[in-house]
Amino acid sequence: MRPITIVLTEGYSDWEIAPLAGAGRAFYGADIRFASPKGGALTSAAGLVVADTARFEAPSEGVVVVCGGPVFESNAAPDLSASLRQAKAAGCVIAGICGGTIALARAGLLDNVDHTSNASGYLEQHAAAYAGAPNYVDQPKALRADDIVTAPAPAPASFAALVLAAAGLDTRKADALRVMLAAEHAT
Repeated sequence: MRPITIVLTEGYSDWEIAPLAGAGRAFYGADIRFASPKGGALTSAAGLVVADTARFEAPSEGVVVVCGGPVFESNAAPDLSASLRQAKAAGCVIAGICGGTIALARAGLLDNVDHTSNASGYLEQHAAAYAGAPNYVDQPKALRADDIVTAPAPAPASFAALVLAAAGLDTRKADALRVMLAAEHAT
């Protein structure tokens, strides 16, 4: 499998990447890397302290995941646009969940591809230059179109499956993970 770089920000929503990072590494041996816009220590929304992260620089291969967090809805949001576009140009799959989709929208990566997020109007509200509204798909699970993976906040299981498949995990194994994580919600 190709490496998966997960970009975290201060106050990141840890539950959004937990199935991806935990199951990806423990069950499938995924090469999970953590980075942040400036590098260094971070604290998640739940208070989990991450002692150190690498400074995010556009990788030349693999999948780049932007984890959501409230910072993307504020004026303090880091500008990841150039690095995300550079990674995409290098052939990386770019993924965002919840507020992380705002970073993709600000980079112009959602303008011409089907995508989803937290709700219709969410990206317009937080990304002034966003021009992808005609391609917005209102659905409760993650979506992959071309080399872009997007998901609303409550879809970490389907997001993990699509990201792992994008990294090279056999799609049947990735879907088995999604089914396993979703089993408690089946009635």
